[in-house]
Amino acid sequence: MSSSLPSDPIHLPYKRLFGSPAPVVMVSLFHNHARTETRAYVDSGAWYSVFDADVAARLNIVLQNRAHIWSHGLDGRRVPVYLHRVGLELAGFHVSATVGFSDQMKMGFNLIGRHSIFNQLQFCFNDRDGEITITRLDS
Repeated sequence: MSSSLPSDPIHLPYKRLFGSPAPVVMVSLFHNHARTETRAYVDSGAWYSVFDADVAARLNIVLQNRAHIWSHGLDGRRVPVYLHRVGLELAGFHVSATVGFSDQMKMGFNLIGRHSIFNQLQFCFNDRDGEITITRLDS
């Protein structure tokens, strides 16, 4: 019986987001002794990963207890995004990353962005076949 090595690519089918196929993955987040799962859109154009405030609450994270950055919501307003270090699991790959949480973004979905994740994992988008491939990068 063979098992998948951590550096072996994982192929995942796109999932529907607002009625269209998109690179959406299930992600587990860990903080202290708390763990939660949610869906997130893998966005190579986003610098930070941003999760809704309800995800922070499930991890017992208090938003205002950290430094924040300013981002723009879908309506163009500047909104605070509070940065926290968490553990993430995507497709069986475990990484530690700095991600943001916001109670004001109101995007309707969570984002996996480049900062502190894309230097650990490689994402290959195959829109033709509706598939995302994730590979761990060598240290």
